[in-house]
Parts: sequence; structure tokens; C-alpha cells
Amino acid sequence: MLMPHVVNTEADKVFVNFLNVQAVTVQAGDSIAWDIGTADGVRATQPTTATLSLFLGIVDGDTAASAYGLAQVYGYRSGALITNNTSVAVAAGDILVPVNAADSLARSAASNGTTGFVYAGEAFATGTTPAAALKKVFLRAL
Repeated sequence: MLMPHVVNTEADKVFVNFLNVQAVTVQAGDSIAWDIGTADGVRATQPTTATLSLFLGIVDGDTAASAYGLAQVYGYRSGALITNNTSVAVAAGDILVPVNAADSLARSAASNGTTGFVYAGEAFATGTTPAAALKKVFLRAL
């Protein structure tokens, strides 16, 4: 775990290391989950139905297949991949959850503030065709 020194002018952030076990490079802003094929606390992959609750964090920098990288697990992040919707916009403060078989997060229907690891830091309007874009978020996936 990496916790940078406190800097008064920057938001606090926490990172963990992971091993990308996918066959492709994961990019900065992608969501990843712990891998359950060989659970060791380091292996990570794209979220699936079985691993949505094992959300690890947001990839901090492009990480090649079979390489180690850092994932942000706590704090403000200016770029996390979020998918919008055709009927409901994302509002700042909405709960975001990992999406099955995707590298992005999506708005959760739950709005009680007691579930979720990621919260939208800015609005994301609806789209005729849903698309993913890097948006501001706050993470608390420790």
C-alpha cells in the first residue's frame, strides 16, 4: 500500500499494487476487481458478475498484460471511466458501481449513501448512445 506524504494543497490519496492478469493492457481510469481464479490479493482483472463486489480500485497508469501497476483505492481522482445512460443522468454525489465485463463504472440505483465504493464528483449527462468518459470521482475502497 502506498500512502503519499500529506500535502496541504492536494487531496489525500491511497494506492495499492496489483498484477494485471488480463490479456490486454488496462488503461489509467479503468475499474478493476480482484481476480478469483487464483486469489492472492495481488492479481486483478476486469470486473465480472462474480467479482463486482470485489472492486479493487481505479487504475492509476496504463499497465500492460502480466505487469504490475498501481490502483487508487481512496481519495479524489480527476479521471475515472464512467458510462452514462440514455435516461438517467449522473449527478455529483451519486453512487457509482463497477459494470460487468467492462472497464467503467455506472450510476447505481441505490441512493441511500450506505453502499458503494465510488461517488461521482461531477455530473455526466444522458446520451442517445451510452458512452464512457473520464470523470471526477471520490473513492473509498479501502
